[in-house]
Amino acid sequence: MGRVVVVTGTGTGIGKTHLAEALLRRLARDGAGRVAGLKPVESGIGQGVSDAERLAASSTFHVKHDGARLRAPISPHLAARLEGVHLDPGAIATDVAAAAAMVDVLVVELPGGLFTPLTDAALNADLAMRISPAYLLLIAPDRLGVLHDSLAALRASAALGLVVSGVALVAPESADPSTGTNAAELARYTRVPVLATVPRGSVDSLAVDPSLGLIAAAVRG
Repeated sequence: MGRVVVVTGTGTGIGKTHLAEALLRRLARDGAGRVAGLKPVESGIGQGVSDAERLAASSTFHVKHDGARLRAPISPHLAARLEGVHLDPGAIATDVAAAAAMVDVLVVELPGGLFTPLTDAALNADLAMRISPAYLLLIAPDRLGVLHDSLAALRASAALGLVVSGVALVAPESADPSTGTNAAELARYTRVPVLATVPRGSVDSLAVDPSLGLIAAAVRG
């Protein structure tokens, strides 16, 4: 069984896929063996290259995984309801395990934030618990409000018994007075390692950035 790394975030549109692509390329560069990325549930399909396709393009080994591809660019549970699609967290977790059996490292990106609804009864956090990853990486934007958002997600996870292994901050499109200070401040309030602050840049440039080296080393264990 390969090492499963779940990538999630404090919200949507914060650069999770971009970072996951860079992480896949860094893991391959560092000799992690067969590395694959997948996104088992995705909404907003049909508006350019999908996140699943982007992750596949950065993989060194391709696993067969169709996943749930939903058209509406809204929360997965609403998109699935609109399209009459049944999302089963148990079945998704089984598919992830099957994919992990074929690789050395499997990077799984969840849709939206860690507490985004996945079905009418389950959140992404519930799916993460079913997957039981070796490493759960929480991504958050390095901007005003990130201390609240990150600490809320970390405390809610702890209340569920879900272990967040590490946090990575990503540079926002527009910096504010808090940008550059949040990693140190966040570390004051949590024992979860704040691994790095990732700068803006292309996937290729990030893959060789020292920040991705720190993240890759952490997720490999």
